[in-house]
Amino acid sequence: METQQLLEKSIYYWLVELVPSSVNAVIGYPGDTDLVLPTAAVKMLELTGHPFELGGKELDDHLWKIDVFANNSMQRDDLAYQIYNALENNIAVYNYNEGFPPSVSPTRTGTLVVSRRVVRPIHVFEDLVKKLYWRSSVTFYSHYELIT
Repeated sequence: METQQLLEKSIYYWLVELVPSSVNAVIGYPGDTDLVLPTAAVKMLELTGHPFELGGKELDDHLWKIDVFANNSMQRDDLAYQIYNALENNIAVYNYNEGFPPSVSPTRTGTLVVSRRVVRPIHVFEDLVKKLYWRSSVTFYSHYELIT
């Protein structure tokens, strides 16, 4: 499994453990026909490399987005702030090539170190859409540190 997939799956399982069981957690955009409220959807938006050490080593920064779809503004804000606050503690990355919980406890390979987090409420205009979903996005930058 590629590193990108391991990072994405680690964020997904982190999200599943974080939010209440009544929240549907998904990878990617949930699609409007299958949208079950409330939902939190994770996806990578951008990967940027920049010089980290003299001699050419680069550090890869990932830009992630977790979209929150809710039934009302209170539920949206509660979920968004819960995710935002939890990102302060970074995200453990596991080797899911070994299998998936609960039957297997995969080995921890590293940490996604979060460097910037932003919550943005998304305003939906009732005139433009048939359904009014209360939305928010939590975006954050991270870099991957291997356990050595």
